[in-house]
Amino acid sequence: MNGASSSDKVVGWGEPGGYVYQKAYIEFFASPENILKLKKVIKKYPTLSFHAVNMKGDQYTNAKHRVNAVTWGVFPDSEIIQPTVVCGETFAKIWKVRDTKDVFI
Repeated sequence: MNGASSSDKVVGWGEPGGYVYQKAYIEFFASPENILKLKKVIKKYPTLSFHAVNMKGDQYTNAKHRVNAVTWGVFPDSEIIQPTVVCGETFAKIWKVRDTKDVFI
């Protein structure tokens, strides 16, 4: 969404009179082989960023910045609000599994 009214009944949020934005975002599981294929294809799309992590904690990313805003809003008399960000370091901590005793809820 690109500049939807903050009062929109479907995608709106925050204070009235503002505008909200959201980048396309997806999370999924993939085999190591498919990650290698994705890395090759993603090179063709310079505006697409990705983070991948395996069970050992090895990370693969093309993100130039440490934190990437996924949603944000612009409201009257307010600073820009960024309720959803993706951080590579946090991403790796959440998605990697160190051993079978770890459970993430």
